Amino acid sequence: MKFPSLTDHELRKAVKREDLIRETAGQIIKDFAEFSLEIVFSGNVHDFYGELFGQMRQHVEVLMGESGEKFFNLLYRIDVAPEEISSYQREFPERALPEVLTELIIHRELKKILIREYFRNSEH
Repeated sequence: MKFPSLTDHELRKAVKREDLIRETAGQIIKDFAEFSLEIVFSGNVHDFYGELFGQMRQHVEVLMGESGEKFFNLLYRIDVAPEEISSYQREFPERALPEVLTELIIHRELKKILIREYFRNSEH
């Protein structure tokens, strides 16, 4: 099995798979819960992005304004590198930082699921 490509195109293909959407939602819920931040997913895979984005963005904004240390710990937990933040900011200069960071977190969580799936399938 070939290692998954993690390009934007591949990510867009991946979010068409219901199993990956559900796993990504679960990973987001789990990672945010580690910091006592509730994220709720209805299970509607067709509105996955919109449903989670709004909740996550709200948490990101609050953490950025009130608890920088907790926010950076969340980014560390999710494995978001400072270089990725800079790259996304350059790619989306017209968007507010909380939006850019929320998008980056969703993409990073999806990448984790794709990598996990690759290794799970390559063990056979």
